[in-house]
Amino acid sequence: MKLPFSFAPLFYNYIFETIDSEKHYKFIIKTVLARGVWEQILWLFENYGAKKVQEIFLVDYYTLQELPESTRKLWELVFVEDPLQQEYDPVAKWRCRRLVEQDLR
Repeated sequence: MKLPFSFAPLFYNYIFETIDSEKHYKFIIKTVLARGVWEQILWLFENYGAKKVQEIFLVDYYTLQELPESTRKLWELVFVEDPLQQEYDPVAKWRCRRLVEQDLR
C-alpha cells in the first residue's frame, strides 16, 4: 500500500515512491509520531490501529529511544501507564558516551 502524497514532506531524505506502508511500518510510525501533523497522525491510527502504534512506541521508549525527547514525553502521556523516572542531571546531557581505550604501556 502506498502512503498518501501529503506524507512526502516527512520523508524528504528518501525516494517517497519506494516507501511501502506494510514493509516499512516501524519507520513510518516513528516518523509520523515525531514530525506528523494531526491529519497524518489520524491516518496512522486508522491504518495501523492504536495497538500497533503503541507497540512500536513502547519498544522505542524502553530500548533505543530513537525518537526525540519531546516526542517521547508527548506520547508517554498517551501510551505509558507508569512512566520511567529519570533524575535530572544537566551534566549528563553533555557527558561523553563513548569510552576510548587507554594505552596500556
